[in-house]
Amino acid sequence: MANNTEWNLRFDEAVDLYHKGVRGNKKAAQQAYHLFATLATEKPNHIESLGYYGSATALLARDTPIPKDKKKYALEGLRMLDQAVSNEPTNHTIRILRGNVCARMPESVFHRTSTAIEDFEMLVDAYKNDPTVLSENTYQSILNELEKAKKKIKY
Repeated sequence: MANNTEWNLRFDEAVDLYHKGVRGNKKAAQQAYHLFATLATEKPNHIESLGYYGSATALLARDTPIPKDKKKYALEGLRMLDQAVSNEPTNHTIRILRGNVCARMPESVFHRTSTAIEDFEMLVDAYKNDPTVLSENTYQSILNELEKAKKKIKY
């Protein structure tokens, strides 16, 4: 049991580092990536860990100055996020992660804005059915991201 508690503490630490990375802290993004890589190896069936690992990988794509590595990290992150959604299609955390990553990918290169729209619409529907599944702030953020994504591809 202590081992599971320790893993959960490291997962929480990695999520915290990830959010710092999203806000622009490149060092935290790298730390989150490495910690999620370890966590995913230790518990390969933990879908949220896989989703965060994919999203943290996409942050590396954002932060690296090397174009070849940008595409490599982006595709690797998207692959992990797609796998996580495929394994648990109704997991709200995974859909938020993938939706946000896909919404920020250049449409001309990755063509993933429609995936973001799919994820955000699923989350909006889930919230309409049960407002306790997301906070009001998260819901409003998803509505904003959905509107931006639809404008991006003239939906």
